[in-house]
Amino acid sequence: MKTVRRALVFWLVTLMWLQTVPVARACGPESLEPIFVFRDAPDLPFSEFTAGKVGIVQPTFGKKTLAIAYRYLTGGSFSPDEQKDLVTALDGAPPEEDDDKAIKAWIAARQEVVGKNERLPEIYSERRNGGYDYFPNCARNAFEVAIQTLKDRAAQYGADDRNVRDWLAAQDQVFQNCSGGSNIPAEPGPELASWLRRDRKYQIAAAHFYSLDFDKARSKFEEITGDIESPWRETADYLIARTLVRQASLTSEPTKRRALYDRAEDHLKVLLARNSAFNPAERRLLGLIKYRVHPEERMRELAQSLAGRGSDDNVKQNLIDYSFLLAKFQEQVEEEERLREEAASGKKPEAPAQEMSAEARARREALERGDLIEIWFYPRKADGEPDYSNRPEIDLKYDALFGDLQQMVEQKLKRLLSTVELEDLKEKYEEGKSHRQWILSPNRKWSDVTTQYAGCYDCSKTELKKLPELLRADDLSDWILTTQASDPAGYGHALRKWQATDSRAWLITALTKAEKTSRQVERVMRAGEKVQRDEPAYASVAYHLIRLKTAMGNTIEARKQVDEIISWQAGVLPVSAQNQFLEQRLQLAANVTEYLKFAQRRPVRFFEYGRLGTISEIKEFSKSFWMSEEDPEENQESREKLEKEVDEAFKELLPWEERQIFSEGTIEALNWHFPTSSLFEMTRNPVLPDYLRRQLVLAVWTRAFVLGNDAVAQRIAPEVLKVAPELEAGFLPYLEARTREERERSGLFMLLKYQFLSPFIKDGIPTSETTEKLDYYMESAWWCGPELTQYDDEGNKSARVVPKPGFLSAPEVEVSRRERARLSEIGDAKIFVGRKVLAWAKAAPNDKRVPEALFIAVKANESYKYGCGGWDYDEDLKSQTATLLKERYSASAWAAKLKDQENR
Repeated sequence: MKTVRRALVFWLVTLMWLQTVPVARACGPESLEPIFVFRDAPDLPFSEFTAGKVGIVQPTFGKKTLAIAYRYLTGGSFSPDEQKDLVTALDGAPPEEDDDKAIKAWIAARQEVVGKNERLPEIYSERRNGGYDYFPNCARNAFEVAIQTLKDRAAQYGADDRNVRDWLAAQDQVFQNCSGGSNIPAEPGPELASWLRRDRKYQIAAAHFYSLDFDKARSKFEEITGDIESPWRETADYLIARTLVRQASLTSEPTKRRALYDRAEDHLKVLLARNSAFNPAERRLLGLIKYRVHPEERMRELAQSLAGRGSDDNVKQNLIDYSFLLAKFQEQVEEEERLREEAASGKKPEAPAQEMSAEARARREALERGDLIEIWFYPRKADGEPDYSNRPEIDLKYDALFGDLQQMVEQKLKRLLSTVELEDLKEKYEEGKSHRQWILSPNRKWSDVTTQYAGCYDCSKTELKKLPELLRADDLSDWILTTQASDPAGYGHALRKWQATDSRAWLITALTKAEKTSRQVERVMRAGEKVQRDEPAYASVAYHLIRLKTAMGNTIEARKQVDEIISWQAGVLPVSAQNQFLEQRLQLAANVTEYLKFAQRRPVRFFEYGRLGTISEIKEFSKSFWMSEEDPEENQESREKLEKEVDEAFKELLPWEERQIFSEGTIEALNWHFPTSSLFEMTRNPVLPDYLRRQLVLAVWTRAFVLGNDAVAQRIAPEVLKVAPELEAGFLPYLEARTREERERSGLFMLLKYQFLSPFIKDGIPTSETTEKLDYYMESAWWCGPELTQYDDEGNKSARVVPKPGFLSAPEVEVSRRERARLSEIGDAKIFVGRKVLAWAKAAPNDKRVPEALFIAVKANESYKYGCGGWDYDEDLKSQTATLLKERYSASAWAAKLKDQENR
């Protein structure tokens, strides 16, 4: 989808542009592209996939996706809670959600004790720019523990008890440390109640922890563990390990950092030997340490956990960590192999200034996978102005809290940040997280323009024999790497693994990589025939059985099998899988009726400039672009106006949410291989719904007109008004014309007035906007000439190849070839219509339509319009049409309109 690729590029440019524009409004979609198959991710919503609706497993799936599929394919499953966690992992959601619920709940709990009339302490006043963004060091759990403790103490001793109020005042001090500084509650004296003395010791230890005084915090937690009557004894024991881990994560010196991690690991192993409510948290923390210190061991543990059938209360983080570690080690192997190949070839390394080091490449991959977030900002000078000469750049781990970032920046600057700088940094932190969310979101997980959820830069190029035992030691990792690899040896390895394990997962991989001449392929296919419809593996197995049968020439059996699947697949299989089976059936079509029937697909989702969703979801998202600093009354008025404009813009689009649409490949074949006469006959085929028939009728008339086929153009002209009655005013002069010359001029004027007309069937959702409604901003109006050549990945040029339906006759193919050559000569529409308008003005200068025609030709060829080859245009054509309009028709309203726009 070339349009989609352009859209992605445009979206990135737009993101940068929007950062400089404080107010932005969007009224409707720029370009909605239907997506029929998700190739790098499961279908949305992910909840269906994580519940076991696996569909057709594809080698292009990311490592997270394949790990989930493996569990189901090998007879396992996930609990409902685990499924929800897996959805967030696939969504790319951070482990610590950035919301204010816990803080607001804490404020509400305070008010139940002190009353709602109390003036809230400064630290709890929500900032103007949104959110309680000054608690960076305090995770949600800190507030949840405080809430429960306050409720327990108030219930036991009374909300008005002096000791309860004293506890609350100390807790406020504790939370002051969340944003920096050192605010430590006073040591408890003998006058305090015994429960409060024990609580206070815990508050003091926590205050030291949040102020990043880790040695003191650990000492205080150790004191608490020695008090057998303290309710915080077990908590403190666990927090000793947490303190060591947090201290290690903020320690830059490798030896000291490793020593701290080792101490934490030893402590956690002791804690895990006891039966405690903290065991789940302790296991997670120990897993984090192994992830950082013993990554090989941790990867094997995670693989076994994910492949197993037991419950896992940390499945989300385990999946994220596993996919990252597997990708990391695979990347290292590929980098080492690249260096060996360079050394063996005697190739001189590139100049340092141009060469990307292994470290830089690994960093780039980590950013693209979302494992790292790139943060940069400008600190402030003494006068408050940004210091553009000093820009600290930080690579932040995806799960790091804002407090971690703050400490890293302050270490680089060797000073504390000001309040304004903290706000600046918070903004950059949010931007970084939002960008990561976009990178990982399903909005980018399809086609060949995406980054995989987790994986190397190009996982498919890995040679299996060069992978170390570490990456093949467990069955899950071996299966993922083999499935993703395009290595010819993959089939043989998958075959051996299937024979040894009788695993459905390995059977799928063997079938995926099998060709019709592969060794023992018939045996593998016979095993595939035994897979039952209700098994998670069925869709994948059936798809490749049909593929292989077709390749072997057994089309009757292939057609029978795919027809049987199509008869029941709706609502049972993911939409991507349904469309893949429809595509297989399309390739087996015996006539044009079958071809048109199976060419109709329901999109999985629609894409529009970085946003992926249903049309309704994109519509609501368009409304969210409303941003304004106006006063509340004007705010409401402008918001209502925007929503009304969005509703109007989407009115014609919403019905397409439930419609079947021609796939891009089908449209390409229709435009390339079918002559105008055949397309004309298609318009009468009853298998076509009215909305698709409309597309064909308009394309056939336009093609006949552009090619000068007056006979076909006249024959189909009456059908144009039946399928597109909104064109009546512009089309009647064509129908009523008595001479061919008059028909050509009226037809040309139709083209000028309706920029969506094209001799090619357009993919996606058709539009019906007039050039006037678009205010003559015809960015991609009409059509581009057919591209007769193509380029491979190495830049080699060759004749373009478009798969041809087998039922087409030789005469049809020849006529379409000649028409295609003629359309190539005619070229791009903007130049075609411009030249036609000049010829019209020369032949019939007194025609009242000529001034408007000239104006449209000028606007279509302006330099800021997107052309078929980029931002190109015909300056000479634009100049000729503009000069003619202003000189010969200077008194016309269209000349005045052009001059007015040029003077702006």
